[in-house]
Amino acid sequence: MASPAPATVDELGLQGCLYLWALLTGQQRRLPIAPTKRMTLVILALLQDQGIIEVPWPEMRWEIKPDAQITPIEGLQWRLAWTVYEPGRLLEALDDYFETLEQTDFTIAVGVRLWSDLAPAEAEHYFEQQLVKHRFAADWAQDLVVKHRFAADWAQDLAFAYREGPGAQLNIAQWRYCAWAAVRRGASVAMQNGLQADGLRDSIYQELKRRAAAVASGVWSAALRPWPVASGRTVRSHRPTRFRKMRWGGPLFNGRVALERCIGQVDQAKKHCSAMRAAGRNA
Repeated sequence: MASPAPATVDELGLQGCLYLWALLTGQQRRLPIAPTKRMTLVILALLQDQGIIEVPWPEMRWEIKPDAQITPIEGLQWRLAWTVYEPGRLLEALDDYFETLEQTDFTIAVGVRLWSDLAPAEAEHYFEQQLVKHRFAADWAQDLVVKHRFAADWAQDLAFAYREGPGAQLNIAQWRYCAWAAVRRGASVAMQNGLQADGLRDSIYQELKRRAAAVASGVWSAALRPWPVASGRTVRSHRPTRFRKMRWGGPLFNGRVALERCIGQVDQAKKHCSAMRAAGRNA
């Protein structure tokens, strides 16, 4: 059962505001809400639980819902149920809310937690692209949409490798490398034994884990350095910084370049959190 809808954006909270902002912005600009469809479903479910939107689940779609909207990339139906703000002014209210937030331990913690969700999702998205590119789909999957769905099922293996392996020890570029190498390994196996060979998916998964372990041990440290921050800006820990300047919400609907631009910011945020904890222990 959904919770009572919050009375203000402040009650909705930072994470909820970021998710709603990503949904509205993705809808407005024809962008994916999150790097993967699975993560978009999680976002919609959270907003539904908070009484912000309605979704047709457990049905796939509404037959007739005049005010329903469809996410441009994922094709998921939703309807804005929150009546506290006029729909046309909701993004403005969210932006105003972000403007009032300063860099604190809380906002940094939310940003780092968001990053921990986005990083593996972005790597999974890249893994799926590589699987589609190398035509890892069943022979019966002639339809392009079905091929992508088939690849998305296999791409979920990266989430398991992330949890069971080095996880956040590797940056996105390193996880992308592991995904690329694993798919290349799969292509080699497929050339020898065919796309329907037994154990093909597991061969890719095992190579993914093996590469991740090798990278984490430092084998490829010289070749796989973190990508530079394109914006050149970092979070400054010695003075308050407006949350909008950091805008960790951006990567929610642009799961590629914007995520890489956040690497330096989140690294600085993590260092700041560690320094604050160390200062507290020494006080």
